[in-house]
Amino acid sequence: MNFRIAIPSVTRSETLLNKTISYLSKTNIDLSKVDIFLSKAEELEEYKNKLKNFPVNFIISNNSSINEQRNFIVKHYPVGQYVMGLDDDIQSVETKINDKKTEPLLQLKELGHQAFDLCLKNKFNLWGINASFNPFFMKHTISFNLKFIIGCFYGWINTHEDKALINYDKRITKEDYERTIKYYIKDKGVVRFNYLAPKTKIYTEKGGIQLYRTFEHEEYSTQYMLDTYPLFCKRNNARKSKYPQIRLKDQRKKKI
Repeated sequence: MNFRIAIPSVTRSETLLNKTISYLSKTNIDLSKVDIFLSKAEELEEYKNKLKNFPVNFIISNNSSINEQRNFIVKHYPVGQYVMGLDDDIQSVETKINDKKTEPLLQLKELGHQAFDLCLKNKFNLWGINASFNPFFMKHTISFNLKFIIGCFYGWINTHEDKALINYDKRITKEDYERTIKYYIKDKGVVRFNYLAPKTKIYTEKGGIQLYRTFEHEEYSTQYMLDTYPLFCKRNNARKSKYPQIRLKDQRKKKI
């Protein structure tokens, strides 16, 4: 099964080298399948210099926000292409060993094959992993209901349908929540590996979305999600964070 690796990046050449590319180089992924989508054309030479020892590909989009970049990536690939998307600051994908221990997943190609096979079998088009890097909350299960598919590591069978596109407004910083809901509504399910989670520094890594993320944008994004998808998400006041949070829940009444 042939799939591409898509990595959006802006002002993070050093981070990309030391984290995501460093991790991928330890796995069994063919790095010639890696496409790096740059938001700034003027950064191309810097990225090429940093990654000169790796056979990766560069695509220039000149998009100013992650929302525009994500949509550009979707439109870049042909319909039917299998794509695994990673952020540029992934230290590793960890697999649960027990309630206190994880270890890096190095057989990443096999995960891709299994994930896309499950999508095809269930007629779904989106898969992902647990958002919480905490082995106590990670479970040795694979779910197919409404579970959040975090945007730093996920895969999809490419389509140019509306479900694959998110709001272009860069104030909508919860783009991965919107993507999850849109695919769930259309496909009636998503695939999530609950025993896998990303090791990354959410909200603290310089560059990327942090260039324009603010509390006001996060609150605007939260209200947008609540107003647009009221039957599929709720405000999450229990989760401690410096930014407003939501949680996903299918609140539609079940037919008896």
